[in-house]
Amino acid sequence: MSPDDNRRTEPRPQPAEPFSEWLHSWRYLFCFLGLVGLVLLFYAEENWRGYRAWESYKQQMTARGAQFEPAAFIPPRVSDDENFAMTPALAPMFEFVAGTQHWRDTNAPRRFQDLTAKYDAAARLANPRSVGSVNSWIRARTDLGLWAAAFLQGTNSHPHTGESPLSTHFTSRDAATAVLQDLLDFNPVLDELRTASQRPHARFNLRYEESNPAAILLPHLSRIKYFCQVLQLRASAELALDRMDDARQDLELMFRLTDATRKEPILISQLVRMAELQLALAPLAEGMGQWSEAQLRALQERLQAFDFCADLNRSLQAERVLFGDGVIEYVRRSHNKFDLMDEFSRVSDGSSSSPIWPMAVLTTAAPSGWLYLEQLNHSVAFDQYLLPLIDVTNRKIRPTAVRDANDAISRLTQRSPVDSLLHHQFFSGLLLPAISRVAEKAAFAQTAVDTATVACALERYRLAHGQLPDSLDNLTPQFIARLPHDIINGKPLIYRHAPDGHYLLYSVGWNETDDGGSPKQKKTGDAERQEGDWVWGDNF
Repeated sequence: MSPDDNRRTEPRPQPAEPFSEWLHSWRYLFCFLGLVGLVLLFYAEENWRGYRAWESYKQQMTARGAQFEPAAFIPPRVSDDENFAMTPALAPMFEFVAGTQHWRDTNAPRRFQDLTAKYDAAARLANPRSVGSVNSWIRARTDLGLWAAAFLQGTNSHPHTGESPLSTHFTSRDAATAVLQDLLDFNPVLDELRTASQRPHARFNLRYEESNPAAILLPHLSRIKYFCQVLQLRASAELALDRMDDARQDLELMFRLTDATRKEPILISQLVRMAELQLALAPLAEGMGQWSEAQLRALQERLQAFDFCADLNRSLQAERVLFGDGVIEYVRRSHNKFDLMDEFSRVSDGSSSSPIWPMAVLTTAAPSGWLYLEQLNHSVAFDQYLLPLIDVTNRKIRPTAVRDANDAISRLTQRSPVDSLLHHQFFSGLLLPAISRVAEKAAFAQTAVDTATVACALERYRLAHGQLPDSLDNLTPQFIARLPHDIINGKPLIYRHAPDGHYLLYSVGWNETDDGGSPKQKKTGDAERQEGDWVWGDNF
């Protein structure tokens, strides 16, 4: 082998690796670290941006008088001896042990069920048939004969057969006497409520401190409404027997029960109050022609104390803070956002079969600052669409403005949940629709109060002069200091009386059109609020 061949077979030394090649081999690590840095910078910037925008908005609105602390809306605690809600018929619903709600008296639910079983059986049979009426708030005069027969047959009938009991064999007074006899079991608890109603305050022991506001239980609302239903029936029976003082006291107790939740910062509490007030209007109207001047004056003064516009406006402000911002804040602080957003997305989609996992994943991965922006947009939506709808100062609610707000809110709900979250409006679309039509309900309830108030003044005028006035202006100032206006358009309520001694008193209603005092009704007999006039008449 030649020397040249040896040189060919010996390995040649490799040159040293250039720095550029070394750097090239580490570029993936640098790229990864740079990407991580960009992500961290993005999260830091978004968190800072969201927090700063939310705090800046709160400062601006606070300077204008807005409140963003739940404590500003939660009614203060009061001593039990001054608290109507702490009477034994109501207090057992609230007892909290280890973070959960229990009945303070474990026998209380059973006692209440035993008390209501007979009434419930009769109520299923005595459901009034749909009948025509000129009154938008009262379906028909209470059929005491039907109720008396229902009580008689209720415990022996099959309530799901849909058969109505016969009532023709009852005279009016016999039916009223029988109904009162069947309601005797309620007397002790109703007497207790009447005594407790003299206490100056009503503050139910709700768990406002719940981290999740949606978990606050409201068992008292159905209980109070139930007592109002019983009192309505009892007052009607008392009227049929000319027991006017007893009927007025029951009506006054219904008003007190309606006001028991007035200060609660919860929207549903106000809506239930409106339903309770409507229950009270039935015996009030049935007693026209029987009430004395003093009784009418007392009832009129009590009605004038109701201001659903102011109460609902305050409730909306509280709803924004407690159940809007509160829910979003709960999600932001939660360590299990995936399951929470899974649940919210199902509610938003309206279907448990929808592909909701992208929404849960996106929320879990999103910067917390995005939820501050959700709070901001949710509150701005309240400012733009809901709070302006109720003109508390002038007591006016414009249906056109409400419809425009509904359209704007509907556009928020038409986006997909993922798109809504990317635009920081998911919770606006989720939470606002449930309260977008409350202005209409407030207008309907306040019109009920206003027309009933004027009806009391008209009846007082008739007692004094033997006839109805030619104009509502004749009522002032002797029978009413100031006439309420139509909450829809700000104009005077429309009044028409006939030679037969009857009259119509009405608002133009939600369609903002004078339909000649003609209300519209659903097949169930309930008022159709969207169409027709909102009418109080005395010949129902």
